[in-house]
Amino acid sequence: MSMQAESLEVLERAHASPELARAIVRAIEIETAAGKHGLATKHDVLLLGTELRGEMRALANKTELADLRGDLKAEIHQAVSGSTRQMYLAVLGQTAVMLGFTYFLVTQLR
Repeated sequence: MSMQAESLEVLERAHASPELARAIVRAIEIETAAGKHGLATKHDVLLLGTELRGEMRALANKTELADLRGDLKAEIHQAVSGSTRQMYLAVLGQTAVMLGFTYFLVTQLR
């Protein structure tokens, strides 16, 4: 890291010795460099925002899929119950026809 000449001049004008001024500027530069590792830059925040938007879209898609699954299950249940009802009515109808035919045969063949 290079020391800023202007920072050194400001400290020397405040009657700090050149060695003390250099030490103060160097200490500030070290702390600033160390602090940059813990701070987020604007670019970091933009990347995080993009990542969060992507995760939110994925979550919305999962919610939509769950809604579609629920709708699909309801439609399947409705179709199956309708088919079951039709089969039940067909069996009843066939049983009635067979009973009628049997009754006809019994009464006519006597």
